[in-house]
Amino acid sequence: MIANILIVAVVGVALVLCIRSLARGGGECSDCSSASTCAVHATGKGKCPVAEDMVRKADAALGSGSHRS
Repeated sequence: MIANILIVAVVGVALVLCIRSLARGGGECSDCSSASTCAVHATGKGKCPVAEDMVRKADAALGSGSHRS
């Protein structure tokens, strides 16, 4: 009985923290290690260079001819 209450409490706290994070995140740009020097993060205008770099590298890796089994 105590274990069930503890599990429900932990899940409830996690849910509240997730909702709080989403509410405070605001917009499409979230904090990253480049946030302090990122003009896009400061102004909210433009495209995220970190995300673009990540997508470019993923596209290059998938298009490089390596096949997964």
